[in-house]
Amino acid sequence: MFLGKEIRLNRLFNQKTGRLMAVMLDHPITRDVMPGLVDIRTTMAKVIAGRPDAITMHKGIAEKVFAPHVRDGIGNISLILKASAYCVMYHPYDDTPVAEVHEAVRFGADAIAVGVIVGGPEQAKQLTHLGRISDDAASAGMPLVAHIYPKGSMIKNSSDADRVAYAVRAGAELGVDLIKTFWTGSAESFKRVIAACPAKVALAGGEIGKTLEDHLTVIRAGLDIGLAGITFGRFVWQHEHPTAVIKALYAMVHEDCTIDGAMKVYREALAEERV
Repeated sequence: MFLGKEIRLNRLFNQKTGRLMAVMLDHPITRDVMPGLVDIRTTMAKVIAGRPDAITMHKGIAEKVFAPHVRDGIGNISLILKASAYCVMYHPYDDTPVAEVHEAVRFGADAIAVGVIVGGPEQAKQLTHLGRISDDAASAGMPLVAHIYPKGSMIKNSSDADRVAYAVRAGAELGVDLIKTFWTGSAESFKRVIAACPAKVALAGGEIGKTLEDHLTVIRAGLDIGLAGITFGRFVWQHEHPTAVIKALYAMVHEDCTIDGAMKVYREALAEERV
């Protein structure tokens, strides 16, 4: 491993747990300018106040919105540069390239992230892209994150454990360091996903629940069977209190809190906000 990659991985993953608690702010191209991301500057400030390990975003937001916080001093929050995008309205099966590894290096990112939608003929060119980015990232000493989901045009059930296992293994086969994917509905079925993947596996948010307690329940179940972290988006920044939510999620991922313990962290953070 190149020294540069080792340094970046050490910044990206918590040194005590080896896990990652990241927040995604890359949704507008994919899902429209959703509530919670219209005023991206305010949302960015609230996310940074929660102190996640990393924030994933596209290059324009990194330059225009994240950069001022870096100049003001944000400590050890890593930037993960998003390098592809699909769109549920216009190209739902094609995660198309939008950035390159050299840009991640220029932005000072600790990782580059690529999306891949498997489960249909569309996956061929996306896997080709992932393979090329993997080579470029390795040459630059840049950790590679992949958001790999089995929701291509031939998939009937995106949370089927066998299909999710195929998705994460495809990423591992091509040299990905951390793979974000769907929850399969139970710890028992998700064990098969983790067992199939020699790379780290992180959990996407999306539809795993409606309340903070719902999310904490799933996270706790995942961590107990080897989940390497979480990368959540909508649930965090569409919540009324995103900073407190991040602190609760962080406590569970890195302090191995129980559900009740993480909820206590949330309530304490909320009380601090109201002072």
